[in-house]
Amino acid sequence: MDIGLLRTFTSVATLGSFSGAAQRLNMTQSTVSQQIARLEEHLGKQLFVRTTRRCRLTPSGDELMERASKVVSLVDEMESAFRPELSSGTVVVGVVDDSYLFAPLTRALAEFVERRPTVNVEIRAGMSADLLRELKARNIELALLRVDPELDRSNLLQTSRLIWVSCPNWQVPSSGIIPLAVVGGTCNYHKTAVETLRSASIQSRRVVTCSSLEGVMEVVRAGLAVSVVPEGELRAGMEIVRDHRLPCLPYTGLKISFSEQEPSLAAKQLARVIENTLQTQGAARKRG
Repeated sequence: MDIGLLRTFTSVATLGSFSGAAQRLNMTQSTVSQQIARLEEHLGKQLFVRTTRRCRLTPSGDELMERASKVVSLVDEMESAFRPELSSGTVVVGVVDDSYLFAPLTRALAEFVERRPTVNVEIRAGMSADLLRELKARNIELALLRVDPELDRSNLLQTSRLIWVSCPNWQVPSSGIIPLAVVGGTCNYHKTAVETLRSASIQSRRVVTCSSLEGVMEVVRAGLAVSVVPEGELRAGMEIVRDHRLPCLPYTGLKISFSEQEPSLAAKQLARVIENTLQTQGAARKRG
């Protein structure tokens, strides 16, 4: 079997899109469709159910994906072992600026660097919207992004509940207007907070805007405002707001995205290590 067909198949399955796979693989969409058709003919199974905008795996496709991803990974490992020049250079990674993610990310980097000592890793932290622009501009090869799990369910590594955080014993002001501390720029958490409050007919005002999440957390600890963060960001000196007047917040998802060009072997290897580390962390949290 042509390994190229399996690479195309795993790209379509991962992205949920023929056009997205074509961009990643630097192919035309018709070439991607032809390769998937060849693979389906070879296996005698339909692998995808196609819709106008997305595609999803059939049961046969799910079964193949479980095996194909292992085969593609093994081939990448063999290429790396016999042609180390393919697994060298610098990989630029974008990471959403949630500080609690940096502990598992550091463990992943330690494992990757041990296995691939010739690869340099450059990390750029920022907002998901900014990192997405960097991906499209091909300034970074892959990024760990926040997404809305209601809109993008494909290949989520984790889902986390968003929570209101405050200093201990914080109370809703008598005016009923909720003071917010937010990270400056295109902060999705701020947008979610405002929209959630507005849907509940509750007013809010931005009290403090800071360029870093750490600064926002200090403002919250001081009791000047509340903020919205994933549940993993709950720190000492803060607590979850239990006041029933603040509406429940939605969940946020975490996924790895690549730039629109075919990622380097080193980038794919790093993504795999990060993915395994985060999924292991998530499984351990559920067991706990």
